[in-house]
This record gives sequence, structure tokens and C-alpha cells, in this order.
Amino acid sequence: MPAGTEPPWIDGLRRALDDHAAKIHISYDNTSGYLVLDLLVVTRVRRDQGTGTAIMRALTAEADRHGVPMALTPAADFGGSVPRLRTFYRRFGFTSNRGRGKDYATSHAMIRRPARNSLTRKPT
Repeated sequence: MPAGTEPPWIDGLRRALDDHAAKIHISYDNTSGYLVLDLLVVTRVRRDQGTGTAIMRALTAEADRHGVPMALTPAADFGGSVPRLRTFYRRFGFTSNRGRGKDYATSHAMIRRPARNSLTRKPT
């Protein structure tokens, strides 16, 4: 894929996520091939109602469908707790990007490899 372009399905994903009561910014890193969650802030009135979970399920399902890994870096910039955010993202398959499993293609703190499912699994 030419530099500076992203897969067309990402724009559709952005439009689909616009309906949620949250600020979301996703990008595609052509160099690493990662779908990057740059920002996810759920409005105060929608917190603790499953909004963030629904967004993450949609993001991870679409990334899995296209066989694309994901990356993010939890931050306390908007009042969140980094340890709590790490726990939240682990529920969706994200792991720390360090140690033996470190992927040097991205500098983000957490990564998620696409889940193998019936659509992406090769026959054995």
C-alpha cells in the first residue's frame, strides 16, 4: 500500500464509531501495519454503561476480520488511571509491548495481534 494511504475499511470503521458518545481517533501506520488507537475518551454521562467496551469490541472485531494488529499507549491525559486502562485493554487481548514479545515496529506500549478465527485461519 502506498505511503500515506490507509485501507478503505478504516474510514468505514470511523463512521460506524461516530455514533458512540465518545471521542475516538484511530489511524493506520503504513510502516508497521498497525491499526492505532490514538484516543478513546468516553463522555462522563456514558461511563460505566458499556460504551468503551462496545467500542473496543467493534475495533478489535474489525481488526481481526482484516488480520490487522493493533497498538495503543494508555495515558492519564483525560483523567484515566493508566493501571486501570491497562487492565481494561488486556480484556481485549492487548499485551505489553516489551520483553520477549516486543515488536520494534511500533513504539506503543501495548499491542494486540489479530485473533485467529474461522475467516483468517488456514486449513490444517
